[in-house]
Amino acid sequence: MIATPRVLPASARRVVAEGGLGYLEAARWHRGELWFSDMTHRTVCRLSPAGDVVEVAEVPGIPSGLGFAPDGAPLVVSVEDGRLLRLGADGREELASLTPFAFHPNDMTLDRQGRAYIGQMGYEFGDDPVGVGLIIRHPDGRLEMGGEDLVFPNGMAISGDGRTLVVAESFRAPRTRLTAFDIAHDGTLAGQRVFAEFGSPDVETVDGIGIDSEGAVWAAFPWLGEFRRVREGGEVTDVIRIEPDTATYPDGGTFAVDAVLGGPELRTLYLLISDTRPERLTNGFEATGRIEAIEVEVAGIPT
Repeated sequence: MIATPRVLPASARRVVAEGGLGYLEAARWHRGELWFSDMTHRTVCRLSPAGDVVEVAEVPGIPSGLGFAPDGAPLVVSVEDGRLLRLGADGREELASLTPFAFHPNDMTLDRQGRAYIGQMGYEFGDDPVGVGLIIRHPDGRLEMGGEDLVFPNGMAISGDGRTLVVAESFRAPRTRLTAFDIAHDGTLAGQRVFAEFGSPDVETVDGIGIDSEGAVWAAFPWLGEFRRVREGGEVTDVIRIEPDTATYPDGGTFAVDAVLGGPELRTLYLLISDTRPERLTNGFEATGRIEAIEVEVAGIPT
């Protein structure tokens, strides 16, 4: 028997950043700071320990997925021009052109060896969904594909032991899902399987995800304004519900976009939230964003 999920109270959350933020994606905890992409303002940012939002770099092609090389250098996916970039003191260095392999690459995660796993939209909004694979960029620069028939592979994360990759299939019909893979020693993917299934993509679209130290996934459901902690098999243990901004959007419009565990003990769950509407997102990702935080019981994964 599956227990009823615990709903974490709104009073336990706190706002840690707001004002001047847009549509936020790719929450990452790195060396004591929260990093994220602001797609509206085309910037990669970090939240300092003092609570200040610091602009790290401008990415004219719209930043999405973030990750960090073994030497700590930030890597980012540039969506519009299909490039993987390395950000440094000298600016943006192109590591790979992804357009021969992907249509509108988006989210990304890196393993401890610096291997990048990159998702892609695969089709234009309004067209029939197309199943695609993931792009794998190896540390030596090689590009290859992994997995198959993924519908809009979006948020992704790697388990603490480095052996499992979980990917959110945002718009798979009739039910959205999290899909898992086994990661081989050479970085290739095998054992494609369903980690958890949800409902219709019109309601339960799933976006950014993060994995905790027990292997459960914190997943964002934008249309619902909800975050869920999901175990493999589909059991939901915890739910966080974000109240809609009814003053601005009488019929809703508060999106839960991404979540990651961080903080001194890796028990602080950072929530990326954006007030917007789907039609506004097609116009330069128009949105007003904020970051909230809540303490949870199960810690994240040390990096």
